[in-house]
Amino acid sequence: MNRRLFLVIAGVVFTILLSVVIACGKTSYSGTTEQGNSSVAAATSEAKDAVTTEAGTPQSSKAESPTIVKIKDILQQPKVYEGKSIVVEGKIISECGSGCWFTLNDGTGTIYIDLAPSNLVIPQKRGALAKVYGEISTKSGDTYMIGKKVEF
Repeated sequence: MNRRLFLVIAGVVFTILLSVVIACGKTSYSGTTEQGNSSVAAATSEAKDAVTTEAGTPQSSKAESPTIVKIKDILQQPKVYEGKSIVVEGKIISECGSGCWFTLNDGTGTIYIDLAPSNLVIPQKRGALAKVYGEISTKSGDTYMIGKKVEF
């Protein structure tokens, strides 16, 4: 009886893990070290060298970074930021086991960051400070950010 129970539990755990791998496992991690020990995850190598400003003009990431937007401002006026490339900065509060999404809090609010559309994952960094480059999106009334690049 104990062996049978073990096999049932093992089957359930395997099914859950398989569904997580299918949902999040299609992404890949592209980590490098830039300027000191800061890890960077970017969807493409071009994303590491070019950042889009709010006006849509490419600029070098080695030049001055775009203005960091407060999460509170995004959540209060999502239509103003929707579809625009922005930067948010804060602490990682929670994270997917596979690293394909996380929540970020900057002291003014918390926002969900989805990395899967960019084919991107990050290592487990719960509690770490992060700078996220991406676009704001709204689905079913929920405002979130599609992350294109993450710096730690």
